[in-house]
Formats: sequence, structure tokens, C-alpha cells
Amino acid sequence: MNTSVYRSVLVALAVLFSGCTGKQSTPPPETATKAPATDEPHGEGAGAHGGADDQDHEELITLTPEAARAARLELGQAQLKPLASGLSVPARLTFTQDGVSKVASRVPGRLDSIAVVLGQKVKKGQVLGHLDSPELGQARADYLSAATKARVAEANYRREQELLAKGITSEREMREAESAFVTAQAERNAADGRLHALGLSDGEIATLRANEHYSSRFPAVSPMNGTVVESQGTVGQAVEATTSLFTVADLSRLWALLDLPESQLARIRAGQDVVLTVQALPGKRFGGEVGYIGDIVDEKTRTIPVRVVVANDDGALKPGMFAQAEIATTAATTDAGSSGRVVVPREAVQQVGEEQVVFVPVAAYQFRPVEVRTGASSATEVELLSGLEPGAHFVTQGAFILKSELSKESMGEGHSH
Repeated sequence: MNTSVYRSVLVALAVLFSGCTGKQSTPPPETATKAPATDEPHGEGAGAHGGADDQDHEELITLTPEAARAARLELGQAQLKPLASGLSVPARLTFTQDGVSKVASRVPGRLDSIAVVLGQKVKKGQVLGHLDSPELGQARADYLSAATKARVAEANYRREQELLAKGITSEREMREAESAFVTAQAERNAADGRLHALGLSDGEIATLRANEHYSSRFPAVSPMNGTVVESQGTVGQAVEATTSLFTVADLSRLWALLDLPESQLARIRAGQDVVLTVQALPGKRFGGEVGYIGDIVDEKTRTIPVRVVVANDDGALKPGMFAQAEIATTAATTDAGSSGRVVVPREAVQQVGEEQVVFVPVAAYQFRPVEVRTGASSATEVELLSGLEPGAHFVTQGAFILKSELSKESMGEGHSH
């Protein structure tokens, strides 16, 4: 947790307990200790903070300020609201179809130089590296030779036409010159096509024709704007025409590929909002929307491919990551009516022995586990049937750390309920 978030938690705790008794908790020098609960209720009673009764845990977890900072604790307030219902489906991230390009050598030869590094952003047409190709050099030389022969044959043909008009030459000699010119043109066009097949553009061929200087070096250029995500070649490496040298990708937008159970097909539609979470980035949620729903059901798995388009402007998501996709559908109805029940994040509820608990603050750096009874749940939230009153403060992030401290104390001194 950064300093600003940590300070906000401390401020929240200070405000929360500003009206309580003057009795203060002095943090011990150790990281965490178990403090027995006092008989005197804190302020207006523990129930004002967590809605706990006499059956709740009598143990307190006390953290030092350093331990609280390391635990990255965050507080929330219990709210009455309908539980959002949705589908939770595993997903895998990949490039979009038009967002990735392989750059191959296109000519056999040797990798002469590499001009980029992994992670570098490049523009369309930017040189990524150079190859040295004797085959390309020979093709350029053949083109220059054919182009020169074509120019000479054309000049000879036009001269024979002029001489024939003046009666100085015969028609047979003029026809021979015409035939030689047509043949030279065909050879030049063939050499031109060979250069195009090797990857040269019209502009490069025009430059070659103007300079009449050929080289065996050939640039490998990026076909798109993006980031260099793979560089497979090494300088001096022999390559074939199909050898892949670089991969350039647009990482600002990715696909999340899902295999949706056939039974859930009626609950989704194109354009539906989707939230993705990944284990590598805890606490972060990424928005997307359903872009494509497959037309064929896999006969073996009885699933349908679904494609979700995910914005990735900051580059936090990586192709190849596994994710959990929550597809928002409808709000679940509850017996408590339209206002719903108390709903908290799933990570706030921890399993301690046979009980499910949430942790409520009772003083600065002190927390009490409060037993709760859970109801319906979604991928991110769980409904509480009892144990926590609306408006009560509780730990939303870092509850697992408090559970670990409670378990360590329980193993050492017994767990009192």
C-alpha cells in the first residue's frame, strides 16, 4: 500500500474511535500480539462497530504500525445493496488478430545487424535489422543488367524505325531490332518481378535503377506500429526465407478467450460488460466487453468460444496470462427486498476453523474477528445474513494477513470463542 492509502486508513481509524473511551492501546514492540478483550465495552459497544454478540471471538489482534503498513490494510463500510449476479469464467489473454505481426527474413542469407531491442516501441516501416543475402545481391545485379539491355534494345529499335522510314535499312532488320527489344523488356520485367518477390518496393527498385549500384544488404522493416515483443535472431545467424526474426504487437488492446458452458449461453450477448482479474495483479480489475460469441458448440466439452476485447493502455496485462472473467448479467433478488442485504467483498470473509469471520477495528491497530453467516455470492461479493450491521466498518483488504496472525496465536495459546 502506498503512503497515501496507509495514511487514509489511519485517519479512518482515528475518526472511527474519536468518540470512544480515553483508554488507549499501546502497540507492543512485537509484530502482532493477542490481547484479551476487556469486560468494558469500547465506546457504545462492540456491536456498534461490527454487530457482534456475546458469541463472537473474544480475541483481539494488535499490530504495530510497521506491521499494519506491511499488511496493506484497507477498511470498508458494510452496505445494504442487491447482490450483483454474474458469470465467472476462466480466461486466457492473447493478441488481437490484427494486433500482431511476424517479421520474417523473406530472403535466404545471414542476419547482419539488429537495430531494436525487446520492449522497444516502433513505427510502421521502421528498420528492425539488416540481412546480407547473396541471392538478393544477384537478383539486383540481374535486374540492372536486364534494365541496361532493355534500354539499349529500345534505342536500337527506334533507330531502325527511323532508318526504315528514310529507306536506309530493310524491314527485316527493323523487325529483328523490334524482336530483340521485346525480349529485353520481358527479361527486365522478370527481374523486376523477382525483386518484388524478394520484398523490394517500387521505390527501392526505382532507386536501384537510378543509382545503378546494387548491394546484398536487405532491411527487415516493421509492418505496423507497436512494440517489439520477440527477437529470435542473433547477428551472424544463417536464415532461410521463412525464418521469423521479430514479432511486433499492439499491446494497447488484447483479447480474453473464454470457453463458455453451453447452458449459460442465454445469459450473455455481444457488448456485455466484463471485468477481468489476474492473480499476478491482486486488487486490480480490468474492464472489457464481449466482442464475439462463437457459432459452434464444441462437441467434446459442450462449450462455446467467447472473445472479450480488453483495453490495456498501461500495458499491465500480458498475452499468455490466465485471468478470471466476470460477465455482468442481472442483479440477484433477495428475500430482504429491493434494498438487499449486507454485501461485502469476498476477500473480506475468511474461514477460521469451522467459522467464517470478518475483521472489525476496535482501536488503532487492533482488530476483532466477528463471526458471520454468509448467503448468496458472486465472483467478487458475498451476502451476509448475520454478524455485521449496515454501516459497520471492517477490513476489506489484508484480512488474510489478520487471519494468519490469529492462526499463529491460536496455535500457540489456544483459540477462544
